[in-house]
Amino acid sequence: MNHDISNDLTENSIKPELPRSPKKKKIRLVLLGVILLAGLGFLGIYTGAAKSDKAEKSGRNKQQVTPVTVAMVTQKTVPIQLQAIGNVQSGSTVAITPQASGRIIGVYFKKGQDVKKGQLLFTLDDRSQAAAIQQAQGIVAKDQASVQQARDTLTRDLGQVDQARATLVKDQALVRQAQATLAKDQAQAQFAQGQSDRYSALYKKGAISLDQAQQYVSNSKSATATLQADREAIANAEAVLKSDRVALTNAGAVVKGDQAAIANAQAVVVSDQGALDNSKVQLSYAKIYAPIDGRAGNILVTLGNVVQANSTTPLVTISQIRPIQVAFSIPETNLPQVQKYMQNGKLKVDVTFPNDQTHSVPGTLTFVNNTVDNTTGTIQLIGDFDNTQGHLFPGQFVNATLTLTEQPNATVVPSQAVQNGPDGQFVFVVKPDMTVENVPVTVSSTINGLDVVEKGPQPGDKIVTDGQANLVSGSKIRVKTAGNNPNAGENSSKSRRERGAGGREQGGESPKSGGGES
Repeated sequence: MNHDISNDLTENSIKPELPRSPKKKKIRLVLLGVILLAGLGFLGIYTGAAKSDKAEKSGRNKQQVTPVTVAMVTQKTVPIQLQAIGNVQSGSTVAITPQASGRIIGVYFKKGQDVKKGQLLFTLDDRSQAAAIQQAQGIVAKDQASVQQARDTLTRDLGQVDQARATLVKDQALVRQAQATLAKDQAQAQFAQGQSDRYSALYKKGAISLDQAQQYVSNSKSATATLQADREAIANAEAVLKSDRVALTNAGAVVKGDQAAIANAQAVVVSDQGALDNSKVQLSYAKIYAPIDGRAGNILVTLGNVVQANSTTPLVTISQIRPIQVAFSIPETNLPQVQKYMQNGKLKVDVTFPNDQTHSVPGTLTFVNNTVDNTTGTIQLIGDFDNTQGHLFPGQFVNATLTLTEQPNATVVPSQAVQNGPDGQFVFVVKPDMTVENVPVTVSSTINGLDVVEKGPQPGDKIVTDGQANLVSGSKIRVKTAGNNPNAGENSSKSRRERGAGGREQGGESPKSGGGES
């Protein structure tokens, strides 16, 4: 434009001035005003944009001071623990099946009810068992009478034995008496024979008469005849004695037969008594009692159903829940630690529920399996729990924590302070100039919201626990209180979500722990 104006001035200075049209002059003035206004507008816009830029940069510099919450790195005694997923199991589970056949006439509990050992559960129709008992009792009574009859016979035969024995003794006395008579008569016969011989010799010499000699011969013959009679009497007495012995033997045989009959009758009574006892046992099966303390499951039969003895379908299942057991497995590499600390006494086991990590149920380790599972490289442990509140149910999955010992003076930080980055876990440590520094950490375990740090910040350091999402190393911060932080819950949740995305949850195991020790 200025160039055009110069040209116009030059032309005007060279050429003679001609008369101008008023209309063209007005147009040129308007164009000149428009150009001036456009320049002033462009200058104003440029100046305003520069001022806005400057104000925005100034505001951004002011927003770089990030409000955060901080906590102190401390030392405390922490437990050394092993964590695993556990499965609750009943220490004793009994499937109630009938031992006798019959119709159910009574159900005395409800499904899901806690029952006590010895509590009546079912009754069956017992009329057939009662009749069998009466029949068995009648048989026992009859056979007991047979035993008594055999005993009476034995008593009678024993009397006959005694009588035969007495007769034998009497006849033995008679034999001895006959033997004594024989001995006396033998002496008299010898004396008579001697006299007969002497007087016979005197008669031959003529010293005595024939009558006298014959008298003595007659006396001798008489004595000999008496002696023969005595011998026959002894023989008769011995024959009687032999007969007595045979009678006594026979009577003894009869007694033995009687004793055998008694033993046989008694055996029959014992067998009958066994049949009676069995009938009573069968009658007892008509009433079904709870064999253990526990909780009843679903009742699979109802009143009026006929059940069969030893059926494969149980009437109900009772599971013991107080006490109860929790089975869990740990890596075989941790087995030496468990064995080491078990020598000092029973180890404590705590279980928590997946949706409630704050309330734990205490128990003790009571069982270490005798074999390592080769397929998983783990070994099974079992803990016993009183379960007085009844929170544990068979089949339930829980988080089991086995406490081995305690580690004194361990460095701990709040779990929410530990973040996950591309290079691993880290925390923001607050420096004296109120800036933060990204410090890598090595976490060995997490216990009750605290991470146990093996490497990283030192006790006494201040670390950021909330607001890490807006920080980088070197960022300016200011410490805020919970009351001045309307977004504290949101930031904390976001921080936990970021840490959870990195594969580590509060109360779980750090990536380094490898699923075992805490």
